[in-house]
Amino acid sequence: MVYLDTNILIYASVEQDSVKKEKSLDLIEKLAKSQKLVLSTLVLQEFVFTMAKLKIDNAIIKEDSDFYVDFVSVEYDYLTLQKAIECCCSNNYCKNINDIIHLYLAQKAKCKKLITYDSDFKTLESLNAVAIEIL
Repeated sequence: MVYLDTNILIYASVEQDSVKKEKSLDLIEKLAKSQKLVLSTLVLQEFVFTMAKLKIDNAIIKEDSDFYVDFVSVEYDYLTLQKAIECCCSNNYCKNINDIIHLYLAQKAKCKKLITYDSDFKTLESLNAVAIEIL
């Protein structure tokens, strides 16, 4: 199972970088077809927020979200938040709390890998056993 960070979905949906868009779309399609795609409630929440912030039409946000919701298999809960707060405070990573939550959710979903465009994740590699791939 492979957990995708929110930025993969954003690049797949928005015309910002044609190379990243194509790469993201191919990755999502491959993982979806092989039934290895894992998303969380946090990914979907961040996706909707970011798309709205980018002033993407609500109809597109809804259509894309309706597709992605079928791959949401792990929920963001209080215990995950509590664990992330403890981790970020003890390791001075509080500016990366959402990334830490993503890592814990990937681990909770028994994912082997988390894929992202966010190089900040490299500093978090030692926090759990989920491999991080930066595209």
